[in-house]
Amino acid sequence: MTFLEAPQTIGQMEEYCKRVSGPKLANMLEFGSTPILPPADLQKMGYTMAAYPLTLLSASIKAMQELLQLIKEGQPTFDKILSFGETKDIVGFTKYAKEEDRYKS
Repeated sequence: MTFLEAPQTIGQMEEYCKRVSGPKLANMLEFGSTPILPPADLQKMGYTMAAYPLTLLSASIKAMQELLQLIKEGQPTFDKILSFGETKDIVGFTKYAKEEDRYKS
């Protein structure tokens, strides 16, 4: 796996993919030097893997800040969060509960 540090244009990214053989990693860091491209475009260009290392973390922090502000202001948050059931399903609690039931006497 090879990696080109901070290409600044799509042209540089394309040139790297043409010149370098083997698997290639694209690092998609918002507000960095490299143009942010969708995975399908990167694949067409010749990249085999794409990393979006801070995207989810940054989005989570922003959401937490917005929710904390709503809580501070005493505003409702229901339209900004998942239902309790959805949360349990996503983190696996629903599945765990079914498994637990199998072992109850």
